[in-house]
Amino acid sequence: MQSTSKEELTDLLRFVERQTAFAIRTTEKVKTYHDFLTSDEAMVLFNSTCMCLQSIGETIKQVDERTNKKFFLLYPETPWKQIIGMRNIISHEYLSVDPELVFSIVKEELNPLLESMRHILADIDAGLRDAELSGTNL
Repeated sequence: MQSTSKEELTDLLRFVERQTAFAIRTTEKVKTYHDFLTSDEAMVLFNSTCMCLQSIGETIKQVDERTNKKFFLLYPETPWKQIIGMRNIISHEYLSVDPELVFSIVKEELNPLLESMRHILADIDAGLRDAELSGTNL
């Protein structure tokens, strides 16, 4: 496990917040998973959305590793393992990326993730996680 400061962890979590908000914003007009497949422009949006999901999952994985898999235990309402798992599928099992699943994640999971990120960051900003984040490791 590498040593990580509170500031580095906060930066990573803010990146997740920004990527999540971006994916929500750019897919607002997507009404069905077919909307990802109707044209080259739609496929670009699909690929962009997959990249956002991949980077979100990778960053969550990094935070999890840097905190010895303890920090996200403080926020069990979010499916952290599934987020990392989706990253693994997008990164390594390209042909298994299902547009219907991506659509479902975008429409059902990203808003709760964004709320969770904002809650976590508010806790950190308010000093409520200083004990857990003191020093360099949990």
